[in-house]
Amino acid sequence: MKKTYKKKIVITGGSGLLGSYFYKKYKNIYSITKYPHRIEKFKKFKKWISKRKFNHFIHFAAITKNESKQFKKILNLVNVKSPIRILNTINKKKINDFSYFLFISSSHVYGYSKVKIKETKKRVPRNIYGKTKKKVEDYIINNRKKFNFKIGIARIFNITGPKQKKGYFVPDMISKMKNIKMIKNINQFRDFIHIDDVSKSIKLLIEKKIENPINLSSGEKINLINACKILNKKFVKKEISFDTKRGKDIFGDNTFLKRLGVKKFKSVNQSLLSYKK
Repeated sequence: MKKTYKKKIVITGGSGLLGSYFYKKYKNIYSITKYPHRIEKFKKFKKWISKRKFNHFIHFAAITKNESKQFKKILNLVNVKSPIRILNTINKKKINDFSYFLFISSSHVYGYSKVKIKETKKRVPRNIYGKTKKKVEDYIINNRKKFNFKIGIARIFNITGPKQKKGYFVPDMISKMKNIKMIKNINQFRDFIHIDDVSKSIKLLIEKKIENPINLSSGEKINLINACKILNKKFVKKEISFDTKRGKDIFGDNTFLKRLGVKKFKSVNQSLLSYKK
């Protein structure tokens, strides 16, 4: 019997939430190699990558601390300089059968909106993290012609799923509701997408080698007050009050993603309640 050839994928951020989930879900379909070092240690990357042959590269790695000024320097090094260096190093290497690089970006590049955000919306990031992602997107968009492979941009909205750590909405709000009775500054709409739907979408992007920036979102918005009520009912179970001062919204249009072939998404309820410690 003829041996089936598995496409080879290199990923950064393989120990992170999304990178590790993608690896476990698809390690039997693809030959996936996790880059084992910190991406800002660039001499190590150049040495390591020089010995590898692969078909696709997915750049998951990033620091996601949004507003902390003390992290501004390391954010720029990890989130901006490193992915640009990686792109240029792979380009110079001219790897046979390498055809697609996927940059994992974020809905934070957009800023706020009162309507569903389409990929064509002007990007006006409101935090440091979003600004770093936009800088790499700009570099990719402005320099596409110089690369000998295709490059995609996946803008992920609020991700949910089991085993999320501090820093994500679900575990943070569960912890907050356990400790205080009044929750403030959450009367605003967001879009949540389950980590499994994100992973399926990424698989589709690399198979189709999509170059246009694309939203990875559920297309379903929910007010964060209602999201907290759902979480409270299952995980906290106590009386909570909410400040009703209106905030600003971010929720995505996933028409392009659906058109490509991702038809079904977990509901907001399913996404929020999938959390496990």
